[in-house]
Amino acid sequence: MIRALIFDFNGVLADDDPVHMQALRQVAEQEGLTFSDEEYLDRYLPLNDWDCFRTLYARHSAPLSEAKLDDLIRRKSLCYFQAIAEKSVMFDKAVEAVRVAAARHPLAIASGARIGEIRHILAKADIEQCFCAIVSAEDVRFGKPHPEPFLRAYEKLQERDRSLKVSDCVAVEDSIGGIQSAHEAGMRCLAIAHSYGPDRLKSANPDWVIDSIADFVSWLERDVSK
Repeated sequence: MIRALIFDFNGVLADDDPVHMQALRQVAEQEGLTFSDEEYLDRYLPLNDWDCFRTLYARHSAPLSEAKLDDLIRRKSLCYFQAIAEKSVMFDKAVEAVRVAAARHPLAIASGARIGEIRHILAKADIEQCFCAIVSAEDVRFGKPHPEPFLRAYEKLQERDRSLKVSDCVAVEDSIGGIQSAHEAGMRCLAIAHSYGPDRLKSANPDWVIDSIADFVSWLERDVSK
């Protein structure tokens, strides 16, 4: 039985993974570092900004201080907000999916994005109020594929309902690392084939796979959610 849903954000609700990739690339190239689109999908997509830059610098054997890391993240955030300033980045049908889900179950977000980015996009789509809890990159010590983001989201939901068990929660993810994070947390996982094809997602053994967020409501209405 599903009693709560915990959504990843980028690549599940927000169609902004290409924006994040370009913002990371813009800052990386200013530092003389490069990565391919394929490498981004393989290595960086499920990571938060801190881990993205740490991984990037490690792969180039370049030194990285904490002060430098903070500056890189600040610059990437500026690039990101400049890119989304005049447009909505929500996937088609994502707003409907959230509103339908919120009418049935408590919702949370467990994301590697920064809290300002998440709240900005949710507020613009007028769905911030649909979520009981938001766990962002700033809230955890370890990002995905570590289970901490989903466990933190579960803990926040459990503060509202002490009877809620971690196995009552279903994670909604789009990446291999995200699926691993959800399963390590003890949750079932619905995978959405926005960032990777269904066959590649199935290699991580999600409990369900759908093609897009547009299919979410019909999935929710099946027996699995009752």
